[in-house]
Amino acid sequence: MKLVDPARYVQLKESRRLPSPKGVPLAIIRLLQRENYKIEDLVRLVQSDPAIAGELLRFSNAASFSNSNPVVSLSKAITILGVLRVRVIVIAFSVMNNNRSGVCPQFDYERFWSRALATAISAQALASHVKINAEENFTAGLLCTLGELALASIFPESYGEIISGNNDNTNSIKLERKAFGTDRHELNATLLLEWGLPLELVTAIYHCEDPDIANFQDGSRIQGLTLCLNIALAYADICVAVDDRTRGVMLPNLYAKVAQLGISQDETNSIADDVIRSWQDWGRFLKIQTQEVTDFADLLESVSPENQTAMNEIGQALINLGGDWKAIQSDSLFEIPTERLVIAVENKHTNERGFYDTKLKRLLSQQETFDLINGRYW
Repeated sequence: MKLVDPARYVQLKESRRLPSPKGVPLAIIRLLQRENYKIEDLVRLVQSDPAIAGELLRFSNAASFSNSNPVVSLSKAITILGVLRVRVIVIAFSVMNNNRSGVCPQFDYERFWSRALATAISAQALASHVKINAEENFTAGLLCTLGELALASIFPESYGEIISGNNDNTNSIKLERKAFGTDRHELNATLLLEWGLPLELVTAIYHCEDPDIANFQDGSRIQGLTLCLNIALAYADICVAVDDRTRGVMLPNLYAKVAQLGISQDETNSIADDVIRSWQDWGRFLKIQTQEVTDFADLLESVSPENQTAMNEIGQALINLGGDWKAIQSDSLFEIPTERLVIAVENKHTNERGFYDTKLKRLLSQQETFDLINGRYW
């Protein structure tokens, strides 16, 4: 992980445009990072900021959180909401509300926060599969792309040109470094460490767009956390996609990713449906734009029957192979394995040679699927 050069970071902070919590909100976030904080200290901090206190009371009195008498005590409100919701509300109030819009016309601020919320909820839902704390995963998901917002805030014109240029991730990073002396990953990591987030969490966020380049030890906690965030981003992209046709094209990518965690297609669909409902509920409370999304089982109907069969069998084969993702991810077209990749997989898993040779090549041989993916995403 690489951070912003200290002298450069001082310059960026002097712009006073970084999307950072300050004062009481920052103190609350840092307090909640401690293992043995006292609830009395949290209440005392919240009481010092009437606006945050009002938000916590409003949320705790919402119908989905409390069906009892009106809550007027901050300590009771915090108990009802729990640490996760308190942290999210504080971040939302101090960062989201101050960055709902901005001066970068090419940056979609509403979509950014909608995707961030969907990523957070997806990360929380996946946490149990790698034995990661759900609250920790939620926070990481919410903040894992904050570097994009930071660049849009500090360099609205130059960053706008980069994101409107239809560049892939690798090229965008190069352009960012050339234009700004840093990139979104470095800036995000530097911000989050300054806020007091744990180093392991920040490291996972830094690598979440491309976990393989980190070369984490297989089965390690940091690898699991990074994979969770990467998969959560895939769930979020489906949530904010423009239509069901686009979502249908994204499904093979998602199913292949979750196979790394040994999650079946049916379980993936169930997780997705829960994520979508929670995303919509949280969106209403936080006033973040969400949308209706077709149940994943129904989305599969937009994929041809032959492709559905291939996806099911490919996903199961990945699970049977122990989720050996590095053997299958290195060469892909929108992360659907290509013929060159078939050769690599065959060499590594000779017992699967017939399966991959038939199923993957058949999947890619369908011109409609190839043209749609190639034309829309490549």
